[in-house]
Amino acid sequence: MTDRATWSEAQEMAAYRPGQKVEIKHRPGIVDTVIAYDPTMVPPVILEIDPQPRYPEELTLISQPSTGFNWLNPWANIGSPTRSMSHH
Repeated sequence: MTDRATWSEAQEMAAYRPGQKVEIKHRPGIVDTVIAYDPTMVPPVILEIDPQPRYPEELTLISQPSTGFNWLNPWANIGSPTRSMSHH
């Protein structure tokens, strides 16, 4: 895993993207959802249920199943269209 001190702002924004499930470290077992990451705010992570914005260091990322979406080639996610052709 990448050391937190070397993470760039872009990596942090990607990790704490909207919809990401997190656990608040000082409240084990309580899972919340990130609704926004605002680098202009201190702290920058805004959660759905917890009214207090959080620093990434206060949160544990909860792994989520992969959506199977290919971000590098988004067109690969679109299935081949089925065409019905009538032959005359």
